[in-house]
Amino acid sequence: MKYHTFENFATLSEALSQQWLDVIQTTPTGSSSSFALAGGSTPAPVYQRLDQLLADIDKHQPIKLVATDERWVPDQDTQSNEGLFRRCLSASATDKRWQLVSLKNAANTPEVATEAINARLNEQLPQAFSAVLLGMGADGHIASLFPGAPTQHDDLACLAAVHPQTRQSRMSLSLPRLLNTKRIWLVITGAEKRQVLDHAIENNLPVASLLREAGCTIDVFWCP
Repeated sequence: MKYHTFENFATLSEALSQQWLDVIQTTPTGSSSSFALAGGSTPAPVYQRLDQLLADIDKHQPIKLVATDERWVPDQDTQSNEGLFRRCLSASATDKRWQLVSLKNAANTPEVATEAINARLNEQLPQAFSAVLLGMGADGHIASLFPGAPTQHDDLACLAAVHPQTRQSRMSLSLPRLLNTKRIWLVITGAEKRQVLDHAIENNLPVASLLREAGCTIDVFWCP
């Protein structure tokens, strides 16, 4: 785990979006890069800044995206992570460079949809991710892998999850699928979350499994 410390979130966003752009631009011609992205309001400025940077370059090879987790709501709902991506990545979407692989289908519940979504992920994202961008909750959860809940279901790339407080239904990438990546970027803010992360392993929080099992360096982007 390697910390990158910034004075504020604006400088953090600039640094991370530039690193992300470098990954995209160094992807060999004829290949596509692929990324699993955290939702919520915290990383939105990173996505907006990358969108601005991409709109100014000529390289047009496809970029595949998937949410690390998604709430079982329509894209138009303000809580939808996939809806967030569509809004933040609008400027450079006109040339069809973004290819969003959805964690949702028309099923009534994530439990019913799990095998179909797993098949979609295996078909459209068969290789390791170029990078996974994660956030972390104050309880140490990542994606929708919550304390005391499973981090995988059989050998599937995704699993149904329920938020422990709101009881909201979600679909999440499994821990093994999140770990199948060349890079991990973990974005956190504030002293409280830094302390949670520093003590995650001794407290056996979900993010501790990521720290223990990652096959690459976890770059932590942090600001107060």
